[in-house]
Amino acid sequence: MKQTLLLVLAVSALAGGAQAVPAIADGCPSYNPPNELVLGGGTPQSAKLGTPYQTNLQVALANTDACPITTQLSGIAVTFAAPGSGPSGTFASSGANAVLIGTDAQGTAVAPQFTANSLPGGFLATASSDYGSISFSLVNTAVGVPTAITRVSAKSQSATEGARFPQLLRVKVLDANGDAVAGASVTFAVGSSTTGAGASFAGGMPQASETTDASGVAVSPALTANTDSGRFTGTATVAGSTAVATFAFRNLAAKAPRLRPEGGAGQKAAVGAHYRRPLEVKLVGGNGKPVPGATITFNLGAGGAGQTTTAGATFPGGASQATATTDARGIAASPHLVANSASGSFTATAITTGTSTTAVFALRNLASRPASIAAGVAASEATAPRTRFPIPLAAKVVDAHGNPVAGVAVEFTAPARGAGGRFRGDRRSVKATTDKAGVAVAPPFVANGITGGYVVRATARGIDHAAAFGLVNRASG
Repeated sequence: MKQTLLLVLAVSALAGGAQAVPAIADGCPSYNPPNELVLGGGTPQSAKLGTPYQTNLQVALANTDACPITTQLSGIAVTFAAPGSGPSGTFASSGANAVLIGTDAQGTAVAPQFTANSLPGGFLATASSDYGSISFSLVNTAVGVPTAITRVSAKSQSATEGARFPQLLRVKVLDANGDAVAGASVTFAVGSSTTGAGASFAGGMPQASETTDASGVAVSPALTANTDSGRFTGTATVAGSTAVATFAFRNLAAKAPRLRPEGGAGQKAAVGAHYRRPLEVKLVGGNGKPVPGATITFNLGAGGAGQTTTAGATFPGGASQATATTDARGIAASPHLVANSASGSFTATAITTGTSTTAVFALRNLASRPASIAAGVAASEATAPRTRFPIPLAAKVVDAHGNPVAGVAVEFTAPARGAGGRFRGDRRSVKATTDKAGVAVAPPFVANGITGGYVVRATARGIDHAAAFGLVNRASG
């Protein structure tokens, strides 16, 4: 049939006169139909898996005598086909591994875009027609095609609620040969847990896309935990591959702010006097950073548990409470405080909203100067000559407010002549120091051999009067 068609075309050309017969090259026949296919382009070449080949497959009709074709060249059917299995590809117009194309007026047939499949390796594609067939050498290459993604940073990490995670997410993209793939698009994504725990990248988004560098590594933006505690996961995926790298995250419950004494604790002041330093506290957030702008309430107590004193202090104006605001360092200072008139230990406290911690300051009011001395229970007693008085002589020293004064040297003195007595060591005068109750106790006192009444005096420096003990050496019988 085809030979008949060619014969008819040849006869028609002769019948049509000289205009229908193309110029004849020297030594070439006047009737010269095609009898073969020759390559026009597209071989050899390679393409990455899943990507188009750069040059379309192309063939042309020709005659083995290398002379010009004298017959009509358009409309000749050419079938381009690739293997049906293994490394191969598909043509754009058919979506299959084969396509039928007609030649143009110059006898050329160009296949539509050909795209490599997902299997690496070399193969032959063919172009076939009634004038023979010819092959194209093609290679599907895995070089530079992402097939794996691996973690470079830690698999798991944790952060306090609302804080940044310490490490950026890093992954490396590899091809089937285990080589790094540069320029690959990596998508980092974080999910959330049933507790609501999650995180976000810069801009508050749960996803971020980054491109691998020359070493095949992609790095995520900073990741910030939300305000819910719990565990959740994240992923990194690369375009063109089903490979996934996973990450584990944990949002830790934020610690409550902590309030602690920063200065002024352990101070002492004389009754009625100013304490040298104000009370200072520092407020630190759960993240360990100072908390500025917080209101701190200072309270001045009076006497500790089990104490009988009413020691305490006041802020200016006689108030027992004052407020202050923390500065940029998280520090707040109270107004200056004044000790009241009672000596003894007491505590002051500082509190603020948002934390259950209390800053506690131990303070002590000291008695002022000695102002008065008085005899104790032994102010009046008697004993037989040359015997010890049953109750030791004791004197109490207090300040102007009646507070006992410790550490005061008290001198006990007996008469030089007549009825009297001597302290241990046959001394007429001895000294004793007041204890924290303001009491000084003399050594044992023994009556001499003279009967009668007399006075033992107790004196202290700075006090203009003495304490008197009325004693009697009582005749025996």
